[in-house]
Amino acid sequence: MNYKQFLLGLIIIVLTGCSGYTKKDGKVYLRSSNEARIGVRYLEVENADYSSFEVINHSTNLDLAKDKKHVFVGTSILADAEPSTFKQIRKYYWKDKDHVYLLQFGVNDSKIKQADVRTFEVIDNLWAKDKNHVYHKFKKLDGVAPNEFEVIDEDWGKDDSFFYWNELRIDSLDYASAKILSPYYIKDKNNIYYRNRLVEGANASSFIPDGVGSFGHDDRNMYDREKNKGPITEQYRKTYLQ
Repeated sequence: MNYKQFLLGLIIIVLTGCSGYTKKDGKVYLRSSNEARIGVRYLEVENADYSSFEVINHSTNLDLAKDKKHVFVGTSILADAEPSTFKQIRKYYWKDKDHVYLLQFGVNDSKIKQADVRTFEVIDNLWAKDKNHVYHKFKKLDGVAPNEFEVIDEDWGKDDSFFYWNELRIDSLDYASAKILSPYYIKDKNNIYYRNRLVEGANASSFIPDGVGSFGHDDRNMYDREKNKGPITEQYRKTYLQ
């Protein structure tokens, strides 16, 4: 999932209803409103401590709260989060005294494993780093020096030796002649790659990505991801080339 898809999921939640926490009769509830479908619902926040429960002020579209024991995302407990030190780093990145988190709907364990809390910082979108590593979302990039890494866009990055699609390194890519073609395709003087996988037989000089997804073509054939799907058909031509 790329950054646009990540944000789209959050926007959909906002557009389809409003929500908020409320206390009643010794219990805590999350109000969910979607009048076009189900109207208003009150979902109990189980295990919430009524007296210490409070909403966390923040700049995201998530429902966040805490009590003396837990941090809550929606109605779910955020695993291992320490409420007294829990704070926002940037957007959906948060931290406490022991862990760094990338918060998402419906995910209880949002920890970025191995992240160094003291030096962790967000580079851009879903790229981040600490003193030891570079991260794309929850994944650590192996063998990358943080001070040598450069974010190109939400999907692509590079260091002094390699290009990366998310956390995946493209080992056989010729670095000097590399050119990013789309969110999924990259080429060098000899080859085409889908993410980090070689597109067998694709002509690097004539290859063009098609549409917004995983399709592409060269002067002879059409491709879906790294797979050669054979000569360009009339239907493919009408869909993508006309």
